[in-house]
Amino acid sequence: MKQHHVPLLILASLFLFSASAFGEIRVVSVKGTASYKTGGQWVPMQAGNALAVGSKVSTGVKSTAVIRINKHTLTVHPLSIVKISDSVETDRSSTTRIGLRRGSVRAKVDENARIKTVFRVSTPVATSSVRGCELTVGYGPTMGHYTIQHAGATEGTGMNGMSNIIFGKLQFRQKRGSGTPENPMTGMNRFLTRTHPKFITRDEERAFRLFGDDFTTYQPVTRGSLNRSFMVPVKMYLVWPRQ
Repeated sequence: MKQHHVPLLILASLFLFSASAFGEIRVVSVKGTASYKTGGQWVPMQAGNALAVGSKVSTGVKSTAVIRINKHTLTVHPLSIVKISDSVETDRSSTTRIGLRRGSVRAKVDENARIKTVFRVSTPVATSSVRGCELTVGYGPTMGHYTIQHAGATEGTGMNGMSNIIFGKLQFRQKRGSGTPENPMTGMNRFLTRTHPKFITRDEERAFRLFGDDFTTYQPVTRGSLNRSFMVPVKMYLVWPRQ
């Protein structure tokens, strides 16, 4: 009798382990029209629907869908198609992979220091990997891949393996057909503080007049200097106007 019980116990334990490994995917709300596809047919999406790993989600014009993936929240914006490629949740780790075919999504990733969290949003040209933050990822044939950070930090990686860490108001962008991601400082000039002419040399002032914004914009780095940090001394003088 014991020889028959042991295999049954092993099968039961394996079943319980596999059941606990796959996390819950459930639709929280739908605004407008949205549908999902698990097999070969699109089905209208409603709040409370349980989705399986591998499901595709599509939203219509002026429509959004909010999906709870384990403890993470994924908001699918209008005219978007995504695929929930992977969702695994255990006591020690959480892995979620989203494939974005077109449109944009906003992800709010739960942070737990005791759980190793992997949350990735991939498009045809790049991947954004996050942990404990909130970000928006979009993709289109013309604009390519873009990542806008709302909280925390994200690593954006292009198809050629080059990556950038973005945070604050920095953005990660990778266009189709481009060999490298754009400089994350692109478009940041309006956020940079302008120095008072009193505290810069005449040569610096002359260079700024000649080259304008090109003088203050960082150029793309090479592979050899990628992700390297440099300590640069900076003196700041704050001047308040008289009231």
